[in-house]
Amino acid sequence: MDSKQQTVRLSDGHFIPILGFGTYAPQEVPKSKATEATKIAIDAGFRHIDSASMYQNEKEVGLAIRSKIADGTVKREDIFYTSKDWPSPLGCPTLTAGSWRRS
Repeated sequence: MDSKQQTVRLSDGHFIPILGFGTYAPQEVPKSKATEATKIAIDAGFRHIDSASMYQNEKEVGLAIRSKIADGTVKREDIFYTSKDWPSPLGCPTLTAGSWRRS
């Protein structure tokens, strides 16, 4: 079986692919590369896209996902988009909630 298609069952009954495509890139890499790389990953069969607000490329990754939905490659329900949020200073819930909204 293709490792990109192996899944784990979530508590709500959905299945998430075990292997995710990570979207981190160093700051010197143009953000447009995140769009390009994510499109290629989806074309290659990845359905789990892993990001983080700290990567500062969520907009570009989202553009790639929307593009692949629009061109019929995938449906929205086929994609699992995961993100991470690092703890805010002193555990401030207001700062943490702000990064969730941006994500």
